[in-house]
Amino acid sequence: MSETQSITEPKAENSVNGSAGPAQAADASAGAAVKPPFVETLRELGTSWAGVAIGYGRIALEGAARALERSAGKLGELQEKLKKGEVAAAEGAR
Repeated sequence: MSETQSITEPKAENSVNGSAGPAQAADASAGAAVKPPFVETLRELGTSWAGVAIGYGRIALEGAARALERSAGKLGELQEKLKKGEVAAAEGAR
């Protein structure tokens, strides 16, 4: 045990010579080396999936817009027929 290490601090065994050192120091240095590539990979994957989702959203909205345009066209045709009196009362009630 070193002078700066407390009695309750967990020890990690050194794989080189079998001596025990503070577990936090070993974990901190290993975490610092692994974290940036891991975080960068997550960012890249998130960006990639966001691009895919936005593409699917665009396609869905374009399809819905085409359907609404067709519906609006049919309603416009029906409105013109009603103005001209070409639609029977029964057909207009459907």
